[in-house]
Amino acid sequence: MSILVPLVSSGITMNEIPGRIAVYFELGNCTQGCPGCHSPHLSEQQVLAITPLEELESIAETQATKGANAIVLMGGTTNGISDDDLITILSTLSCILPVCLYSGSDDAERDRDLAERGNATWLKTGSYKAELGGLTSPTTNQRFYRIDYRYAKDHSGVYTGTEAVFTDLTHLFQKGDT
Repeated sequence: MSILVPLVSSGITMNEIPGRIAVYFELGNCTQGCPGCHSPHLSEQQVLAITPLEELESIAETQATKGANAIVLMGGTTNGISDDDLITILSTLSCILPVCLYSGSDDAERDRDLAERGNATWLKTGSYKAELGGLTSPTTNQRFYRIDYRYAKDHSGVYTGTEAVFTDLTHLFQKGDT
C-alpha cells in the first residue's frame, strides 16, 4: 500500500537550504497554528491532492535531471502523517537527493529523531514566533542543522553502528554571515 501525502504544492526554491537548488514539497493539514505564519495555506484543511509517495519521487527525479541538488519537505511533522510514514517518506526521497525536513514543531528531540531515522541531511526545527522572527533573525528560536552520520565505535574500537551529529547552521540565514 502506498503512502498518501497531503501535498499542497511543489516547485523549486533557492532560499530554504543554503547553497542548494531544492525541490520543495509543501504538506498541508498543519496543526501547529503559529500566529503570523509565513505559510498559513498549509494549515487549511483542504489540500490540492492526497498524493501517492511515488508521485513525489517522480517529481524529485525529474527536477534532479534539471539541476536540483536537494529536496525540502515543509510542514512535515505537524500534519497527521504518522512518524513511521514520515520516516519512510524521508528515507525514500533521500535515495534521490539529500533531504531537508522543515518542521514547525517545538519538539526538537522528536524532530531530530525523525530526521535521523529518515536519513535526512538537514533539519529546520521550531515554530514561528513573530516576536523572535524567523531564521533570518538573530533572536530566532528556530534552528537549522546539517546532519552528518559518522561511524561509532566502543571503547575497544569495535564498530557499533552510526551516530548522527547535528551542526547548527542557523547563522547562514542571517545577513552578513556566509
